[in-house]
Amino acid sequence: MNPPFLYFFIAATAAAVVLTERLESLLLNKFFKGFVDEIKRAEAELNEYYALSILAIAMNDREAYEGFQRMANEKYWPLFFRKMMFSTSLFFLLLTPYMLLTTFFIDPQAFSYIMFIAIAYFTARLGLSFVIDSFNAWKKAKETRRNFG
Repeated sequence: MNPPFLYFFIAATAAAVVLTERLESLLLNKFFKGFVDEIKRAEAELNEYYALSILAIAMNDREAYEGFQRMANEKYWPLFFRKMMFSTSLFFLLLTPYMLLTTFFIDPQAFSYIMFIAIAYFTARLGLSFVIDSFNAWKKAKETRRNFG
């Protein structure tokens, strides 16, 4: 691919990745409502453990804090991997036609470019959400300590 076309292809692929993610979200909410509701219930339970652990910190109860953290960890990782595997597999299933069409009609290397862009997008999105969640947790812990300390 010549550079101007490569830049256009990268921009079009980035747009296709974002649109595919939106389509995935719509399909999840429409056809997999039970899965989405179950994930929301588990996330609400995790938030409850998180709030209780923050209260335990505020009350200087180390044993309760460690207990709530242990309970949250037991819930979090299975939920995280279940959610990630389901949504990622659906995402790549929806992106496959674009990958195949561009590979056959535009460039034999297009599949590699698309995979790289899609994985980079997922990694950036996960990393950003992790940083934001960590910052919010730190802010809430600081606020709770100030209110109870």
